[in-house]
Amino acid sequence: MARTCYYELLGVERSAGDADLKKAYRRLALVWHPDKNHGNVEEATRVFAEIKEAYETLSDPQERTWYDNHREQILRGDDVVTDYGQADMGGNTSFMQTEALMRYFSATSFRGFGDTADGFFAVYRELFARLRDEELQSSAESDDILLNLNFGGTHTHYDEDAAYAQGRTRGAGTGSTLRDFYNFWTTFSTRKSFGWFDRYRLADADNRQVRRLMEKENRRLREKARREFVETVQNLATWVRKRDPRYKSFVAHRQHQQQLREDEQRRRIAEQRAAAAEDASTYICQAWEEVDYTSMLGEHGPSSDAEAKSPTQSAGDLGQDELICVICDKSFKTAAQKANHEKSKKHLKVVRDARREMLREERQMAKMQQQGTAEDSDSAAQDSDDSSAQLTDGAEEDALAQLIQELAMAQSSKKSKRKKRPQPNPESTEEPAVKPITDQEPTPDLEVPTHRPTKRDMRRERQRKQALNELACNVCAKEFTSRNHLFNHINDTGHALAKPEKAKSKSNRK
Repeated sequence: MARTCYYELLGVERSAGDADLKKAYRRLALVWHPDKNHGNVEEATRVFAEIKEAYETLSDPQERTWYDNHREQILRGDDVVTDYGQADMGGNTSFMQTEALMRYFSATSFRGFGDTADGFFAVYRELFARLRDEELQSSAESDDILLNLNFGGTHTHYDEDAAYAQGRTRGAGTGSTLRDFYNFWTTFSTRKSFGWFDRYRLADADNRQVRRLMEKENRRLREKARREFVETVQNLATWVRKRDPRYKSFVAHRQHQQQLREDEQRRRIAEQRAAAAEDASTYICQAWEEVDYTSMLGEHGPSSDAEAKSPTQSAGDLGQDELICVICDKSFKTAAQKANHEKSKKHLKVVRDARREMLREERQMAKMQQQGTAEDSDSAAQDSDDSSAQLTDGAEEDALAQLIQELAMAQSSKKSKRKKRPQPNPESTEEPAVKPITDQEPTPDLEVPTHRPTKRDMRRERQRKQALNELACNVCAKEFTSRNHLFNHINDTGHALAKPEKAKSKSNRK
């Protein structure tokens, strides 16, 4: 009998998510629910069971993975060979193959959860009984645990011991319970050899090397078949247990008992808290438990007998300012609280930090005052230098003008041979159109550095001044931004004066 794919039954793609599956299931449930089909109850019940089974399988990540990996085998259903034959242990033995177990991963393999011949309990009781018999036939040793495994029926309890503890009648003992049954098959390991999967006959090998290769290939095929069979049986047992009404009833009962225990524990805790609160409200403090805090106040206590009050007096009686810690920005209700706070490590640490900060600020203020005094003295000295320099400006101007005229006359006689240029009149008493040094704008006062200059700063300052001196006229001391401007100025004015060379040190003399 061909089967319908779960994805096609729900009308979704194979990549559909949980939201799409739930939406499709609800849409089909409204159409095929038996309560919506009074005229066709039997068909609606069958289709609705298939839809529900498809949704439960695809909504479970593990079952969906299993279904996707074995989808083609499950859809083939009854169209596969059921048994394998093998001549073993002196006779022919048939075993159920892995593909035949796939047809039992569907709700269509049984009808209802009753004890009928085609019901849930009868179908899977017969299936697991056959698997048990095959395992017993594959082993020469008998196993009592395997012999006592029984799937049971409708009235079989999942845990006989738990049912007996609840006051129910213990069933006819078979040596194992339904819990033991599922524990065995969900951790199943087969005893079969799977020799019928051998591809080569070792007797046909030509030599030893070929025989070893045949053995290796046959062993690989056996292990693969054994692994697939064991995995299929374990997943089938898990699939059946999830849909077993007895297991569902046991899980629901266990959850109900757990909920009752939690409610009882919460009730006991509430009663204990209520009793403790009642005892605290009716408790009478003994005389030896009272503590006198007046001796702990010290200097923070009242200064006169008229102001003496208990340590627990309110803030309104002592005043708001007396119960406030300014440093920590905290207020207190009683003087005892303030006294305890002032003795705490946290308060003492804040006080120490405040003292350090005040000392640091005082040092900075003193340093700033000293720097201000030094700046005033420097400015006064500079004013005196400027006044003295103004007195000698006139004499320097005359000497500089005479020097410029002599240099101009000497250069004019040399350059007249090469190129005629307009020469300045030596008899003219007019001053050259060169801005004297003293006419330059005074440089603004430099800010007094707040720190002592380092050697690097002094070296950079010397390099800067040296660069400026190289681009300045030696005659008029005018500064230029480039060498081209300096050369044009020398050609126009004739201010050509060699830079005086520094005296050689004794070490360089030979």
